[in-house]
Amino acid sequence: MTVVMNHGTASSAGNVVIVLDGDTEAGQSLARRLLAEGRRVAVVVRHAADGVAVLHGQSYDRVMVIAADADDRAQWSRVTERVRDRFGRIDTVVRAQDAALRLPA
Repeated sequence: MTVVMNHGTASSAGNVVIVLDGDTEAGQSLARRLLAEGRRVAVVVRHAADGVAVLHGQSYDRVMVIAADADDRAQWSRVTERVRDRFGRIDTVVRAQDAALRLPA
């Protein structure tokens, strides 16, 4: 599944991005880059422990890690519900390996 939503705004700071495959090196790197740019990030991993590295040094109000299988419809529905509950919206959803094609630098 590759899902991308982008409700573009003049500034990307504060946008909410869901990063799929957050348990990969590419996913963690992307999440850190997005956080450094001022975005709020939800990182989806298969196992919660795999997302801990992204949390270190980050503010609670800017990042969350969710253990789920994004290819499972029921789990995906719960992921989006939790992200909206926490951040109020979702601006972009991207798989880490597709990030270079989907998100502007």
